[in-house]
Amino acid sequence: MQSGGTAGKTTAPSAGTGAKPAPSTGGTGGSTTQPAGGSGGPTAGSNTGAAGEAAPGTGSDFAMCGKPAKEGMCKAKAPGVYALKTEVDVWWRDENNSPTLYDPGRGKITVWFLGELSDICEDGSGGKALMKSCGTRLPPLYTEATCGIIQIVFPDALWDQPNIPKFTTTGSTSGFNPGDTLTVDPTAGLVGIELASVDAPFPPYTETTTFTCPSGAGEKCFPDQDGDGKPGVTVEIQQTGMPPAAPYPCAGEALLGPWKYGAAPFSVEAGLTGDGAKNVYIGLRTRLGGSGAIGADCMSGAGAATAMGFESRSFNCLTKDGAECTPAQSEFVDKNNPNYHVLQVGEMPPADWVHPTAAADMALDHTASKGPQSAVVRLGDLGQDFTCEQVRAAAFPANQ
Repeated sequence: MQSGGTAGKTTAPSAGTGAKPAPSTGGTGGSTTQPAGGSGGPTAGSNTGAAGEAAPGTGSDFAMCGKPAKEGMCKAKAPGVYALKTEVDVWWRDENNSPTLYDPGRGKITVWFLGELSDICEDGSGGKALMKSCGTRLPPLYTEATCGIIQIVFPDALWDQPNIPKFTTTGSTSGFNPGDTLTVDPTAGLVGIELASVDAPFPPYTETTTFTCPSGAGEKCFPDQDGDGKPGVTVEIQQTGMPPAAPYPCAGEALLGPWKYGAAPFSVEAGLTGDGAKNVYIGLRTRLGGSGAIGADCMSGAGAATAMGFESRSFNCLTKDGAECTPAQSEFVDKNNPNYHVLQVGEMPPADWVHPTAAADMALDHTASKGPQSAVVRLGDLGQDFTCEQVRAAAFPANQ
């Protein structure tokens, strides 16, 4: 996956929980933005009022920022641990090869995060979110000429590994009642790659093995954060299983059989023969941000997200036969990481986004996009531990 594209940053509307707070388990998992609302669980850091009841929201989990405090029915649930999901509408096409390795297409990239929201100012400004990625799902790439499907898979297990990094951002809310708007400031997160800084220029494929970072150069800039002994994090290219229903028929099915999963080509010739890589070692950067409305239950929410970019580099790969890719094969895979283009609200793919086969071209979706969307669920109170599996399984509210 290259720049131009996908998951940029999600916004976290209100906060909430659809799912009951999951029992404490070790592991934290991923995250991005910080909503406002919260979930059942004791009121965070509440003080006692004159009548002996807990004053909503005040206490050690809020910061005194020198501004008049705001109150609201959702305030006590603002600090907490949240599961967040972002869906990004993207389009793509092979921009490098003829014949093409994969067809033009459009689909959704889904990204999950786990966030810990704390230190919100009493007036709703400020706020600190500690975040970690908890999962990524990419749409399949179809190659009508060979009836092949390239499905890049981020194994779920990698996100709970102890070295998957966390990152921080800031946010604010216009108030602490349902309908108030929570805004999460844009931030960038690195997984499996080290740059001079999180906002440094992302290296082109011609510099994958030579660019420098604080730890050195080349492989030293792809930290093994999933703990498998390989640089970066390892993604799989799905080889077996029942493919999803294709958006258009495979013209060569009579000779080639039905749609089937295949390897990531490491040459144009390999793309025609089905040869290629089954594992790829990558590093990626996401840029995320946005805002959303607090739900009526103070415990969940959904709204618009901001996707500002999704960039990746492939350091090396493993062939279908289990051998390390040659430098030329590895560079080809890296150069041809799909470039996902994010569609913002009202945007459509360009007019020259076409498929040479009539039936496939008719299946391309040229409608205006709703833009990136997000949803959030409060899992529990600060200090509780949750796994990425719990994040992905949360009962997120639907976007309207």
